[in-house]
Amino acid sequence: MVRFLLLQLIAHTISDFYLQTSKSCADKAKNGFKSLKLYIHALITFVCAWLLSFSFNFWWMALIIAATHLLVDAMKSYASKCNYIFFIDQLVHLIVIVAICYLWNCNLPDCVSSMEEKYIALLLGVLICVKPSNIIIKEIFKAANIKVNKGSDDDNTEGDLPNAGKLIGVVERLLSFVFVLLGQYEAVGFILAAKSLLRFAEGDKTKSEYVLIGTLLSFSIAIFVGIAIKLYYGL
Repeated sequence: MVRFLLLQLIAHTISDFYLQTSKSCADKAKNGFKSLKLYIHALITFVCAWLLSFSFNFWWMALIIAATHLLVDAMKSYASKCNYIFFIDQLVHLIVIVAICYLWNCNLPDCVSSMEEKYIALLLGVLICVKPSNIIIKEIFKAANIKVNKGSDDDNTEGDLPNAGKLIGVVERLLSFVFVLLGQYEAVGFILAAKSLLRFAEGDKTKSEYVLIGTLLSFSIAIFVGIAIKLYYGL
């Protein structure tokens, strides 16, 4: 079941984070069941879940995943002012996926079953450390009512490279993820200390604190994911 669950979590990560834009999310939140993008997203969810099941017969289970996904996303439009709605939304999606995987009893094809489970978990870990982590950190800031002056969003100020903060975050998480898997915790600490000192040297206390919190959250996600995989598979 674990191997199949990992594949379905990869499908969810791809459909909900990589194949969905912020404009699509905004349109769904505004229009609910009237949003065309809601149904397009549900279709993408269905296709990803079905393809990564590696079973033609899974189509009706994938349809259940997509249908519940559509309903939950549509209901979010009625609770858009709730700061925790993102986490509630993701929790419901994960509960549905786990339940479906528990109920589904089908052997994977040889080409998949022969793959070591830890490599599927590593792929999921890498996917989580890239785009989903950026969104999770943003939602944590929102839930905690932490804001920064306009112009400092995404770790950027006037004169900075566009989206540089997001790219830095992705790189630091991937490096931390790899170092944790290799057991090189000192290297993780060095990167964290170096970035923190660099940001506090800039002189803007408000932005430095904002970035420091984001940095700690960023490293925490990578370290947690890395340690979880490392301990479970004995790497």
